[in-house]
Amino acid sequence: MQVMIVGAQGFIGQRLSSSLRSYGVPVVEASSRDGTGLQPESGMFAPGFSVPKKVRTVIYLAQSPHYRRVPEFAPHVMAVNTYAAVQIAAAAAAAGATRFIYASTGNIYQPDFEPIREDAPLRRDNWYALTKIHAEEALSLLRPRLDITVVRLFSIYGPGQTGRLIPNLVDAIENGREITIEDRADAQQDSEGMQFSFCYIDDTISILSKLIDRAGISRLNIASDETVSIRQAALQIGAAVGHTPVFKYSTNKRGFNLIADVSLLKQMFQPEFTAFSTGISKTLGKKTPE
Repeated sequence: MQVMIVGAQGFIGQRLSSSLRSYGVPVVEASSRDGTGLQPESGMFAPGFSVPKKVRTVIYLAQSPHYRRVPEFAPHVMAVNTYAAVQIAAAAAAAGATRFIYASTGNIYQPDFEPIREDAPLRRDNWYALTKIHAEEALSLLRPRLDITVVRLFSIYGPGQTGRLIPNLVDAIENGREITIEDRADAQQDSEGMQFSFCYIDDTISILSKLIDRAGISRLNIASDETVSIRQAALQIGAAVGHTPVFKYSTNKRGFNLIADVSLLKQMFQPEFTAFSTGISKTLGKKTPE
C-alpha cells in the first residue's frame, strides 16, 4: 500500500515521510519545492496531475506561505487550503485510493477559554479558518467514495521549525525581547497569559501514522493533554537556553485560550505524550535532565 504525502517537504511532511519509510511503507512525495506538488504561483496542481494507481492513502499537509498575508493573498490561501485539497481528493478517488487525511487546524473553533471538542462551534470571521472550514465541508461530499479524516492540529512544535510560536519565543528570549502577557477578558484573572495544548512533533507523527490504517474517524483533534501557558513556556525555554525571560504585562485582554479536548484521541489511540519540558529540551538540542 502506497501513501502519498502532499506537502512532503514541510515541517510535518518531511518527518512523516521519513518515519513511514523507516517502517517499510512506500511513500509518494508531492511538494511545491521540487515541482512535484502544488504550483507556487497558483497554489493548485498542474493540469493533468494525477494520483498514482497504487496509492491507497493521501495525506494533505500543504500550506500556503501567504497564510498570514490576507486579504491580499486570500486567493492563494483559498487555492491551497480548499481548492487544491478537493482537486487531489477527487483525483485520489478516481485512482482507486480509499483514504484521505486532511490537515486542518485548531484555529477553526470559536474562541473559548475551555478545552474544545471536535463538535464545538466553528468560526467564520477569519480568512485562514474559513478556508479550512470550506475544505472540510467540501471534502465531506466525497465521503461516499473516500474514507476522509480531518485532523485539527494544535500548536505543533519541534526541532527545525521556523516562524511559529515556539521558535519565535526562543528567538525573543535569547535576544532579550519582551514576552507579552495578556489577562483574560472575562471576569477571571490570571498572570500566566494565553494557554496552549502544545504537541511535540514526534507525537504528531506517531498519531498520523496510526491514522493511515484507522478508518471511520471523521474529525480528530491532535494535541497534547498538557496545558502550558505562555509564561510557563517562556520560563522553561529560558531555563533551557540560559536566559531569563523579560515579561511585559499588557493592558489588552485576550478572548480565548487554545486548548484541545483530546478525549477522542486518547480513546482511539491511547497515545503517550511528550512532556513539554522534554519536548523543549529536544527542540533545543539539550540533554533532558535525569
